[in-house]
Amino acid sequence: MPVTLSPYMYERYKELYGAELDSFLSTIDRPLDTTLRVNTLKTSLNALSAHLRRRGVSLEPIDTVGMRIIDSPFSLASTPEHLFGHFYLQGAAEMAVAPQLACARNESVWDMCAAPGGKTTHVCQLMGNTGVVVATDVSSSKLQALKNNVARMGCRDTIIIQTDARTFTPSTKFDKVLLDAPCTGSGVMRKDPTRKTSRGQEDIAFMQALQKGLIEKAIASVRPGGTVVYATCSLEPEENEKVIDWALRTQPVKTEPLLASHAVISPAFTAPFGKRLNEGVSLCGRIHPHTNDSNGMFIARLTRLDR
Repeated sequence: MPVTLSPYMYERYKELYGAELDSFLSTIDRPLDTTLRVNTLKTSLNALSAHLRRRGVSLEPIDTVGMRIIDSPFSLASTPEHLFGHFYLQGAAEMAVAPQLACARNESVWDMCAAPGGKTTHVCQLMGNTGVVVATDVSSSKLQALKNNVARMGCRDTIIIQTDARTFTPSTKFDKVLLDAPCTGSGVMRKDPTRKTSRGQEDIAFMQALQKGLIEKAIASVRPGGTVVYATCSLEPEENEKVIDWALRTQPVKTEPLLASHAVISPAFTAPFGKRLNEGVSLCGRIHPHTNDSNGMFIARLTRLDR
């Protein structure tokens, strides 16, 4: 039976989504489809699709990135293809984040909050196992999953470190930094329905403070002209647009237009709850659950200024 939103969250989403509220509410009550990202370090979309179809899996491609599983006679996580790293079980919205870095071969990238490794391994894949990826995470309990996934997906030149990203002191500036920030997780309500009722104003404020510290560190750690991608799986403007608004006002950074994506990326909220934000916020974007049949994500591309 669907879990009802708390009154606090319902009123927030009513104001944010307006005429789209009913579509949003009906979507978050539906189970999330299984989706996977093809690991082109080991196989191709066509080869993996043909192999799975021969084994009775019904699927549809997600652009050239992955596929949505319509029906399967077995768990995809238990297959040899998964064990050997031919794919990563990842949400369609989450697959849209790493490509926003526009990584070139042989670049240096820091994934600040990397566990369990979905975006770390995607970055390695996009760079063709060139350059170096530093993957950090504060959670010792999640670090083993990160190590396992990096090894399973065949990622080389990846350095894994357990540390709080806010206190990590790299010896050089990175070309690109990915901050998939800790958040209240309201964008993954379809995966975890408890998020509909278990988060409140205090949680949002706590996470915003953490996110500001992390994005400040990200900007300080990228070279002038380098790219920071900030993302969350939260729907809350305080964790998304308002964090970017703060960064634009206090940090040497500017926003950049988002790159083309397999996902439908809608404009960010530029005046959430009646508060007009910095005009640079308009270049950020949201992947809404009801427009993509996915989880919800927020994405921003930032360039470090030379000052």
